[in-house]
Amino acid sequence: MSTFQNEVSKTAVLQIPGEIPDGSKRRTTCEFGGMERRRLQIRNDERIPISTPVSLEYNDALFLGEVFACRAAGSGGFEIEIEVEQILTGLESLIGLRARLLGEGFAHTEAQALSPVRMRARL
Repeated sequence: MSTFQNEVSKTAVLQIPGEIPDGSKRRTTCEFGGMERRRLQIRNDERIPISTPVSLEYNDALFLGEVFACRAAGSGGFEIEIEVEQILTGLESLIGLRARLLGEGFAHTEAQALSPVRMRARL
């Protein structure tokens, strides 16, 4: 499933567990190669062990999964296959909404207006 030779690769952000087991994560850039069924292919400069949980940000989507395969690429680096468990889309919209809610202070009166009790009273 090597798609790097036939397509223009695009930059993505890969997040992997940090060296210290304190829950920290490390972010690195990689090349997005494509997706077929539930397998996502990327090219990275470092080897990542199989079964490592990862997340990948690409094109307003967040892919969550774990490394399924990692092999040396002919031109240097490593081709990595990720078995995707979940895809979250619309990240820019969600980040914008969060910023508006936090930036504007999401007033207590607005929260009351949206409460289930008030909604039932309106019906």
